[in-house]
Amino acid sequence: MKKIDISTILASAIHESKNQVGTLLYQLQSLKDVIGSKDANQKKIILIEESLKKLNDEWVEYLYLYRLASDGYDLHVDTFLLDEFLDDQVFALHPSALAKNLQLEYSCDASLTGIFDERLMTAVVSTAVYNSFRFAKSKITISAKKENEFLIIAIEDDGQGFKNTEEDGDEFLEGNTGLGLYFAELSANAHVINERTGFIKKESSLALGGASLTVFLPQPSNIDLLYNV
Repeated sequence: MKKIDISTILASAIHESKNQVGTLLYQLQSLKDVIGSKDANQKKIILIEESLKKLNDEWVEYLYLYRLASDGYDLHVDTFLLDEFLDDQVFALHPSALAKNLQLEYSCDASLTGIFDERLMTAVVSTAVYNSFRFAKSKITISAKKENEFLIIAIEDDGQGFKNTEEDGDEFLEGNTGLGLYFAELSANAHVINERTGFIKKESSLALGGASLTVFLPQPSNIDLLYNV
């Protein structure tokens, strides 16, 4: 009998489950449209919807994680305007923030551009923000800047922060799965330009006093661009 590749089976099962969640989200939206915004059950439906969205994002994360860990993911990098990219992230996550009475905003230079895999970074940012929802008191920020030939994307909150970065840092991205931090690290590591590799840092937020996850993605230098590296 041919040996069963359990990891492939699990990946397929996750894919099917993700599709089912997508169907439930569609049905919930239809239900919301039918009952109207003033119905007493509207808030409960929104909470269920946001939980399903988080679950859907976790399925996506698992699929990317499987492909990254098994070298089955082909990086698709392009140049993006960070103002548009971060605006899209906040727009998608705003309903969840609103449901938890949290302020979610972003900041970056309007002309800042960066080269990265949009699908991976969307998953990393959403995973980090969803986990900030667990700890933030009132505010979460996403920021971006370019420094020393790295694009730096930071997700910060005004929660308790880290008592000890080494021991407690993983909690920021673990949630119930324990894979969030590993996924963020693999996603950053997948970005390589010459001998510069992406990485992450977990630390205390200087701006908000809570936790901060910072993703460093290598960017081409002027010389790299000149020789089209």
